Amino acid sequence: MSLVVRIALLRPLARLGPQRWGPGLAEVLVTRSHQVSGLPGSDARRAAAAREAVVLCRRLAAERPDQHRVALARALTARAVAPDGAPATEAIDQLREAIGYVEDTDDRSALVVLATARGLLALNLHLRGEVREALRLALRARSTWRACGPLRPMERMRLARALLTIGDVKEALGRTEEANTVRREALELHRSLSAYRRLQWTSLAVSAATDLAQGLSVTGPVREALDLIEGSRVDRETLGRFLPGQGRPLLARAVLIEAECRAQLGDPEAAVRLAEQAVDDRRALVAAGRPGSRAELAHGLLVLGDLTARAGRPDQATAHLTEAASLARNGHDDLLARALLDLLDLRLAAEERAAVGVLLAEALPICREHVERLPEVWRPRLARALLIRCALAVSEPPADADSHGSAAEAPADADSGASTAELPLRDGTSPPDGPAGNVPTGSGTEGGGVADGREAVELARLLAGADPAYRGLLGGCLFALALAVNLAGDPHGSAELLRECVAVRRELFADDPVAYRLGLAEALCNLGNRVHALGRLEEAVEIYRECLDLLRADPARIEAAELLTPLRNLGGTLWRLDRRAEAERVRDEIAAVEKAVGGERSGPP
Repeated sequence: MSLVVRIALLRPLARLGPQRWGPGLAEVLVTRSHQVSGLPGSDARRAAAAREAVVLCRRLAAERPDQHRVALARALTARAVAPDGAPATEAIDQLREAIGYVEDTDDRSALVVLATARGLLALNLHLRGEVREALRLALRARSTWRACGPLRPMERMRLARALLTIGDVKEALGRTEEANTVRREALELHRSLSAYRRLQWTSLAVSAATDLAQGLSVTGPVREALDLIEGSRVDRETLGRFLPGQGRPLLARAVLIEAECRAQLGDPEAAVRLAEQAVDDRRALVAAGRPGSRAELAHGLLVLGDLTARAGRPDQATAHLTEAASLARNGHDDLLARALLDLLDLRLAAEERAAVGVLLAEALPICREHVERLPEVWRPRLARALLIRCALAVSEPPADADSHGSAAEAPADADSGASTAELPLRDGTSPPDGPAGNVPTGSGTEGGGVADGREAVELARLLAGADPAYRGLLGGCLFALALAVNLAGDPHGSAELLRECVAVRRELFADDPVAYRLGLAEALCNLGNRVHALGRLEEAVEIYRECLDLLRADPARIEAAELLTPLRNLGGTLWRLDRRAEAERVRDEIAAVEKAVGGERSGPP
């Protein structure tokens, strides 16, 4: 017998005998509210059934609360997910009420309702940005499902939905590997169903495959991500045709994931074309007035901007990211911060200091606003922005820099450029204008980027202590702060910071010599300068020699010009130690390097 007929028969009976027939009618109404159909008016009929079930169960529970609490919780849960466009706050309130009715029971039917409500509440909270509470509830939902014993097909899919929520939250917290693990579990739950049941839950399987592909595009292997996208393509296109509200966003998202994978596989032009296609699809959703489409378009433009920059088109990338930032300013701070930080990278590369200042003025308050709420996400962003501001300050010393000393008072020990989270404003150990006197130029105050640098270092230490992946950020922060502290007139404090920076970069170099050789050499060069300024000339010589050994060990990747600054610093220190023969040999090497690179500077070190 169809649900419509059963409802029609039970309604008059429930009016005559509510305690006898009402529970049966409520159960059928809840079942009706879960039936998804592509027919016109289906959503309205589902929402009406859920509303009627809640009203009926409240009346039954008012008369006999002990008997009907589970039924009321089930009806409230169904009402919360009914597609009637009600505010999210209303759904959250209904789910919290439902949880309150069934929290303290071991009955299996109540546990099923409790697990369902917790999973749905976690999803709603995650969509509102309450990530920590969402994760707590989603994990409790998973535990509750496991306490239910063997699960029926629908229950397994509700568990899978809770697992996908856990995956989304963990990805938001930067724990992508953990997210991928639970997403694989969700996919396996779907694959364990019969063919008929798998067809019924196609939308969940497509979401799980897309989510997992997204995670794999970050952690790898990229080929597996592409296989998942290709394997779910037919189901995704079917959803887009018959349930466009669910299917079209998944289609656009899958195209963006594929674009990222193509870029990682060495085909940037194909990646850009795919991302442009996805952005065009999202523009159509914005034009159609679909809720949430502006944020989706901003995300698509972020991906397109990144891919375009990697393809060597900085002007186009800047335009895409600027549009993304404009769209995200309407209440999407996460997307806005990402767009601003990506724009900072492009403006730094173009040496547009004024534009960098404007972007930092907008990005820093946003990062500060959210850093306490979600430190895993916002601390790295705040540290990065502070590091850039510190590096900008030390890369433009005050006009009276020469008033505190001269090149004669120290070796020609030009510092390496300040780096911004391993994104240097000036690459290498040899500044474009050649070496200059390295002497304190500040007044010993917390100006000149010192305050920003100290805050960035503290944040980076916290991050690196929790996750070694942030050691690169810590190294960059220490490096820039050391320069700022030295310019403020504290070479001893600068030396201590550089020792810590060298220790961090040694660890990174041990893991990846190709990526971190030059960064370690930069830190050693500047540490040698500080040690020299403190009068420990013999120690400075050893540090300069280690720096040069690092640079000479990889001539295929390190340009010869990078040798000039540490060579000049070493020669000057040897000259001060009256080790003239060694200094002469260094001078000869400097002349040979300058000749090889076409340098015009010559003369005694």
